[in-house]
Amino acid sequence: MPYTDPYLEAIQNLGTLIHVKKHECLHNRAHTDHYVYCLQEGLCALHSVSPNGKERIYQYFQPGDLIGFIPAYIRDYPDETFYAFSITAKSACTLYQIPYATFRNYIDSHPEFYRWLFQVTVSHYDNALRHCYVLQDGDNMVSLCHALAELAVKEGNRYVIHKDFSYPELANYLGIHTITVTRLMARLKEEGIISKEGHATIVHDMGKLIFMSQEESL
Repeated sequence: MPYTDPYLEAIQNLGTLIHVKKHECLHNRAHTDHYVYCLQEGLCALHSVSPNGKERIYQYFQPGDLIGFIPAYIRDYPDETFYAFSITAKSACTLYQIPYATFRNYIDSHPEFYRWLFQVTVSHYDNALRHCYVLQDGDNMVSLCHALAELAVKEGNRYVIHKDFSYPELANYLGIHTITVTRLMARLKEEGIISKEGHATIVHDMGKLIFMSQEESL
């Protein structure tokens, strides 16, 4: 969600610009650091890893997203449910790091900011809910097209999918096998909807991709 000024700039001004490496964890149950993050560059994900090592991705965060602000308010959960989740950098990232206390003090002194924060929360909730719905749909091509349309970022006059959305990464996000993703991506290439440019994926026909992401179109 591309948040607009002046609130995004105000939040960034509260923090310290930091750089983190790929796979570095920003938040989980073991963290004693209490920070809210505003992602400036890179890719992060809300995910969990099962005891047998299987990763499940629930939501991606892209530049402009506010990350980890809910634990700033709900620090003690009634059970172990939310301790299973982590927020991790999926690529090298640049973020504004804001201490919980600073974040809460700003909001308390700027009540008009609550409306904006509410919109951010609803956007995150809506994205996660739509992703869960698509996962239950059962059609792998629908799920893949929906994910590609959701994750593509407009750069100039074209749409680009972040180079860190590898086939294994997309497979984890969609809960399907990497081979299945490879086969479906090949079909989209054959139809001229996407192409590869280095490690990035270019979307040439966003309209058709969105059309194919609708269950009733297949």
